[in-house]
Amino acid sequence: MYVLGIFIIMIAIGALIGAVTNHFAIKMLFRPYKAHYIFGKRIPFTPGLIPKRRDELARQMGQMVTGHLLTTEGIQKRLTSDAVKKEALQLGRRLLSHAGQSTLTLGEALEKIGIADPAQKADQYVNKWTDEKLSALLAAYEHEPLKELIPIEAQEKLKEKIPMVSDYILQRAVSYFESDEGKSRLGHMIDDFLKERGMLGSMVQMFLGNSSLVDRVQPEIIKFLKNGETARLLMDLLENEWDKLKEYTFKEADDKWNLQTLIMKMKQKLMKRFSLAPFFERTTGSYVSMIEQEVEKRLPEVTDRLLEEAGRRLEDILKRLQLEDIVKEQVDNFPVERLEEMVLSISKREFKMITYLGGLLGGIIGAVQALFVIFI
Repeated sequence: MYVLGIFIIMIAIGALIGAVTNHFAIKMLFRPYKAHYIFGKRIPFTPGLIPKRRDELARQMGQMVTGHLLTTEGIQKRLTSDAVKKEALQLGRRLLSHAGQSTLTLGEALEKIGIADPAQKADQYVNKWTDEKLSALLAAYEHEPLKELIPIEAQEKLKEKIPMVSDYILQRAVSYFESDEGKSRLGHMIDDFLKERGMLGSMVQMFLGNSSLVDRVQPEIIKFLKNGETARLLMDLLENEWDKLKEYTFKEADDKWNLQTLIMKMKQKLMKRFSLAPFFERTTGSYVSMIEQEVEKRLPEVTDRLLEEAGRRLEDILKRLQLEDIVKEQVDNFPVERLEEMVLSISKREFKMITYLGGLLGGIIGAVQALFVIFI
C-alpha cells in the first residue's frame, strides 16, 4: 500500500505540474497584456510574448502579405484569367444597362458628386475661354491688313455683291424721293439752300415759289438716280472704298469703327443663344442610350485593355498603396484581447490537448521519480 500510494501521489503531482505549466505557458502567449512594474522595475515575463513582440509580428506579417500572399505575379495572373474577364464583362454590361435606364438629368448627376450649378459653370467657363481665345487672336493679328484676315473666297463674294448693293441703294433712293416724305424732305432742303443764299435765294423763291421748284427738281433727281452712269459711278465708288478698306490694319479699323468691341458683343449674343443649359437638362440615360450599342460592341475589347493596363501598372499601384505599412498598422492597432479570443476560438481543442499532454508527461515523469524513490 505504501509503494502504491507513493506511485499515485508522485504521478498526480507530476501530472498536475505538467498540466498547470502548459496551461500557464499558453496563457503567457497573450497575458499579461501590458508590462507591470514594481519599484520602477519591470516584472519578468510581462507583458506576454505576443504583446511584447507585437512590432516584430506586425512587420513580419506585412512582409509575409506583400512577399508571399498579395504578390504582383499572383494578382496579374488572376487579372488575366478567363473568370475575372468574364466577371468584369458582366459587371460592365450591368453598369451600362443601369446607366441607360437612369432618369437623373446630367445636371442632377453632377450635383450628386458635388458640382453645384453645372450648367451655369459650364456657360461661364465657355464664355471665359472664348473671350481669352478671341482676345488673343485679335491681339495677334492687330497689325495685319484686313485683306490678310478675310478669306479670299469671302473677299471675292463681297466684291461680287457690290453691283447688287449699288442697285439696291439707287432703288431705295428713287423710291424715297418719289414718296411724299422724300418730296417733303427735298422741299425743306431747297428752302434751307435758298435761305443760305440770302437775297438771291429770296428773289428766286419769290419768282418761282418753293413748291414749283420742288416739282422741277424732283424729276431731275429721280432721272439722275436712274441713269446708268450714276449706277456705274456709285459702283466704282464702292469698289474703291472696298479696296481701301482691305488695306486697313485691324488696329486702324478698330480705331475707326471700334471693331473689337463689336466682335465681342456679337460673340456674347451668340453665346446666349447657344447656352449649354439644355445639354444638362437631358437625362444621363438618354446620352448612354445614344452610344449603348457601340459601347456594347466594344465592351469586351475595352475590358481586356483595362485589365491588361491594370496588370502593367499593378506593381506601381501596390508600391503606392504601401500594403506592408497598412498591414503593420492594422496589426499594431488590433486589440490583443480580440486576437487572443480569435486564436483560442480556433485552437481551443489543440490547446486543451497540449494541456493534457503536459499532464501526461508530468505523470510519466512522476512515475519515474517514484521508481527512483522506491528502489534507490
